[in-house]
Amino acid sequence: MTIDQVLEALEVRIEPFALCQIRGESTLGLGRRPFAILHYVLSGSGRMIVGELPPIAARPGSVVLVPAFMPHWLHGDGTRGRPLPDCRPLDLSLEHLIEGNGEGVRGRTLTAICGELAVSYRGTGGALNLLKTPIAECLAPGDRVRNALDEFVYELAHPTVGTQALARSLMGQAVILLLRRRYLAGDPSLRWMEGATDESLWRALQAMLDGPGEPHSVERLASTASMSRSAFSKRFTQAYGTGPMELLRTIRLQRAAELLARSDLPVKRIADLVGYKSRTYFTRAFEAEYGVSPGQFKTSLLRK
Repeated sequence: MTIDQVLEALEVRIEPFALCQIRGESTLGLGRRPFAILHYVLSGSGRMIVGELPPIAARPGSVVLVPAFMPHWLHGDGTRGRPLPDCRPLDLSLEHLIEGNGEGVRGRTLTAICGELAVSYRGTGGALNLLKTPIAECLAPGDRVRNALDEFVYELAHPTVGTQALARSLMGQAVILLLRRRYLAGDPSLRWMEGATDESLWRALQAMLDGPGEPHSVERLASTASMSRSAFSKRFTQAYGTGPMELLRTIRLQRAAELLARSDLPVKRIADLVGYKSRTYFTRAFEAEYGVSPGQFKTSLLRK
């Protein structure tokens, strides 16, 4: 399978976007979300802060894809006006901002659209959950990704017959263009795309993504890939930059975090569903991955 076939098999799903405005010099905390979030800056200037990584410049044309469960903040550099972070459902107010080109607020209001983004590959979800670092680009006027995003925003601001279908198509175009660009640039966070070109390795990864709670082992995954244990381990590590059991651990903990965020299941039950028979061992692994216990993680989400 070629990288072209991988890109062709990607399916992009978008959820309702929000219009976020930061008036004056202020910071909008966006917390940890159980899904990847796409941010696209329409006007103003500032920076995106993701975890403990260096700040990412935010200015018109900036696009940042933040992996699931990474805490992040959007900071506006405006110095005039009352600081008033605000994020609300996308509505007709965006139409005025687009048509007015931000006149009257430029330089003191950072405006961005933000929304959940999911990418599935050959019917299997969780592809974006393999990202460990943000994908960021500052798009120049006329850039193909920027053109698609601008058309996407325009459609949402001027809804009419066919808007939803066209918006999905435009966002899919923008995301595939962005992923292709970052892949060709050698972005290490997209190594899974290279691995997906290997049909044997993909079968093993698909088994992990579809059933993280199954009793996987290197031997069992190697059998799924129709390979010997040693050959499988070597090829998997070369393709994905980590060993199969290490990646399985990441997938399991991400699924656990998603269940904590989206369900009321007790921690012990969640641990069992993602393949941990010991709650104590699960808690230790979760703390090592996210810096807090499962209970603290759940509490922090409830405060949002």
